[in-house]
Amino acid sequence: MKFIQIRRHLLGILMMLAISLWIFGVCYAADESVQVSLSSPGAHQVYKPGDTVEISGTAQGLAEVSIAVRNEQGILVFTAQPQVQGGAFTTGFTLNPAADEGQYTINVGSLGLPELKTYRFEVRSTGGAVIDLTKPSAGEEFKPGDIVEIAGTAQRTDAIAICVRNSKSGRVYVAQPPVVNGNFTTRLTLAADAVAGDYTIVVTGDGLAAAQTYQFAVASTGGGTPGGGNSGGGTGGGGIDPNDDLFISGDGVANEISFSLDELAEMDQERVLFSATNDWPQDLFVAAEGVPLRTLLDQAEMRWGAAKKITFKATDGYRAEFTVDELFNQTRYKFPDQITVEPLIALKRAEGSSSFGSMTGSETPVLCYGQRAQTEQTLLGFVKYLNSITVSTNSPGQWSEPTAKIIAPGSKQKVATQGGQVESGSEIVLVGKAGAIIYYTTDGSEPNLNSKIYNVSGHTPELNEPIPVNANTTIKAKAVGRGQIDSDIVTFKFTVTGGSSAVVQQTIDENNIQKEELTLENGRKREKITLLPGTLDNIENGEQGSRLAVTSTAAVDEVVTKVPAAVLKKAQEKGMLMGINSAIGYYTLPLNSLDLNKIASELGEKPEELNLQIYIFKATDEDKNKLAAHIRGDQKMPADPVGFRVEITASGDKKATYNSFGKTYVEREIPLTGDFNAGQAIGVVWHETQGQFQPLPTRFETRDGQNIAVILNRTNSLYTVLQSNKTFTDIQDNWAKEDIELLANKMLISGKTATTYAPGSNITRAEFAALLVRALGLEEGKLKEGRFKDVTASDWYAGSVAAATQENIIGGYEGNLFKPGNNITRQEMAAMIMRAARVVGKEDTLLAEVQARQLAQFKDQSEIASWAAQDVALAVKAGIITGMAGGDFSPQTNADRAQSAAILKRFLTYVNFISANQPENQQTDNHAANNN
Repeated sequence: MKFIQIRRHLLGILMMLAISLWIFGVCYAADESVQVSLSSPGAHQVYKPGDTVEISGTAQGLAEVSIAVRNEQGILVFTAQPQVQGGAFTTGFTLNPAADEGQYTINVGSLGLPELKTYRFEVRSTGGAVIDLTKPSAGEEFKPGDIVEIAGTAQRTDAIAICVRNSKSGRVYVAQPPVVNGNFTTRLTLAADAVAGDYTIVVTGDGLAAAQTYQFAVASTGGGTPGGGNSGGGTGGGGIDPNDDLFISGDGVANEISFSLDELAEMDQERVLFSATNDWPQDLFVAAEGVPLRTLLDQAEMRWGAAKKITFKATDGYRAEFTVDELFNQTRYKFPDQITVEPLIALKRAEGSSSFGSMTGSETPVLCYGQRAQTEQTLLGFVKYLNSITVSTNSPGQWSEPTAKIIAPGSKQKVATQGGQVESGSEIVLVGKAGAIIYYTTDGSEPNLNSKIYNVSGHTPELNEPIPVNANTTIKAKAVGRGQIDSDIVTFKFTVTGGSSAVVQQTIDENNIQKEELTLENGRKREKITLLPGTLDNIENGEQGSRLAVTSTAAVDEVVTKVPAAVLKKAQEKGMLMGINSAIGYYTLPLNSLDLNKIASELGEKPEELNLQIYIFKATDEDKNKLAAHIRGDQKMPADPVGFRVEITASGDKKATYNSFGKTYVEREIPLTGDFNAGQAIGVVWHETQGQFQPLPTRFETRDGQNIAVILNRTNSLYTVLQSNKTFTDIQDNWAKEDIELLANKMLISGKTATTYAPGSNITRAEFAALLVRALGLEEGKLKEGRFKDVTASDWYAGSVAAATQENIIGGYEGNLFKPGNNITRQEMAAMIMRAARVVGKEDTLLAEVQARQLAQFKDQSEIASWAAQDVALAVKAGIITGMAGGDFSPQTNADRAQSAAILKRFLTYVNFISANQPENQQTDNHAANNN
């Protein structure tokens, strides 16, 4: 018995390890005979706190499964390892009566399971959504060609999805109608040859406990033969045989033709692996074998120059329409390796599998085709039970532009908007016609198939998240769908009162870019991008101070972008930033930071003859190993090292590496891999001469589901991210514990010893100067001889004092004294903090009456020195420093080490040098106290 208990305990550990391995990106080779599926809770299931949640499902090839349930905050609320008996498993738990509301996630895994399964349910104290359909009435009958109005009411939800299936379960209509004042409505037109029988309307919605179904009837079919067109005269080689299985007709072919399944099977068969995405959304593979569509169309003598549209129709009534251009002229791929694939009429296939051995003839023939972009939702267009192909010379229509609705802060009502001035915290909903996918950007670039999708899911409307507007924002959007030309791009500009102005992105037209892929001597791959003279038009049309951006999607080790002299000069005149967006990393270079006159003089050239080359490159294995060797035992590296280099070149192979940008902070972004904690991580630069890492100002953000580190620095080098897990024994009950831990893990503060911080001890002027220099990512300097009589070159703080003096953060006392060992006062700290803010561009000043109002809140305002008054008022207004208990500011009181940590953290947030809101629920709370 004891052995069995130990065995079960070990199995439980292994099951949880399996989930952990998946979470951290480690997996085993897929075994397609091993499967698991959850049947309860159902999609959109809603529970109240205190309810019992039953978790059950089916499993194949497994003895046990491992289940972990987390709430919306990521806190684990339940785990279990139920046994699989008879192919089924079940377990459950009772929600705490005080359970947090929100979306809960169920992860189901097991050793050997090809993928970790994720399911969700909702917890709401007020209960779930209520939806009632008022039209059509139960059993109402329609004829082919009729318009069917679907209308109803919705409570406690404003996101619903509707799917209509015919009597053969073929999907004939999908829509996501908006809910306005509790009502929704949409319409579909039945096809002229609609299948007769009972049709089912399936309604799902955010917060709806389960899908709701309704029915109406269609009286009769539209008649006619499946293929239409001529009859008689042989099969497979010309003419129509009504007994065949696949028909090709229309005025876009010269020879209307039909094929039996046997005839199709006798043709040369091709095996193709397709990547596909459905509208959950979910990525999967489809292994297929069949005849290329182009082969069949050639036999029908398709008029390639005149044909404009192709319609595919199934025996169950489902149809999908394409333009000839989108299906054949626009390259389609299998991702992620981007292999070119052509449309195929599959006679065998395996959906959700990359194994050709798993293929069957079920639901065939099937139209299969590739993706133009990895996120393009193609699976719904894979036409099963394919029966007819109609080629038309009619010109396709164009999708109408998306529209926008705004949700004001604190409201759930959606109101139509064209842009304009809005409150910070507003949310924007994008709306398009049924069948269209909305692609959008918020960085000023033109949306394309690689942009973010707004309506990513028709099954789960809550995944279609509104776009938050917390600063001046420009949204550009367009509608893309099968069978019609993309809509025109629509632009919505929102101005937030008091909001910061985001940099507008001016994307360089692809026609103005030359790209070539090179293999270097060391075997590394490089993409070289050259901006062509046409870029001058992009600059001319761009806004002053905008980001001139070029994008590289190549899977290479290095990306180098060449900016010719004329383009560089024109962009500099317009005050532009040069932006490189690559899979390796992003880089934004303010071109006005380049002193071209100085470089030209050094190279013996004229400024207008200089070219710019920007390099972004992956670290070599040698460099990665070198950096990894310098990581402490309590650290890890959640990002591959990335290097950045800027060169100025001229004729005759003359070049100069440009490493210093003066007082300008240059942004670079590197992607994060695997699991990380933003509150414990910091971007660092590797100092080759010093043989150590230097922490840098770093924000952590999430873009299109990818966590990134935005690192700011005044120079170029090799960058990565380090994560630590540091604490001290003497801060566990201290009010500033979380601020101290955050800054310690970001390598900005250290303890008095390896295990103690001494939060209540005072901090000296030299120590605080060193803290500020480190927090700003400044290089240590050399103090001019005689600048301070009481600071010598051998003092540990001399480099920091020199840097702070050079940046005008510190000034010193009369008699050329710095008094490094003096404990810093609160007013001195305020002055140094606000001077540091000016270093990074926060040139805030206060009107006399505003300054007086800020200081009037303190009973001892008369004790604040005149030289510190404005900086104290600014620091208080910014929320960096607050008053003491009793209403005093206490300007002459010495600040302790706990206060300095809290103040430094607020300062870094104020100047946007750390993330105010950490991604992935990793935000660290700012525990302010009334004594700091």
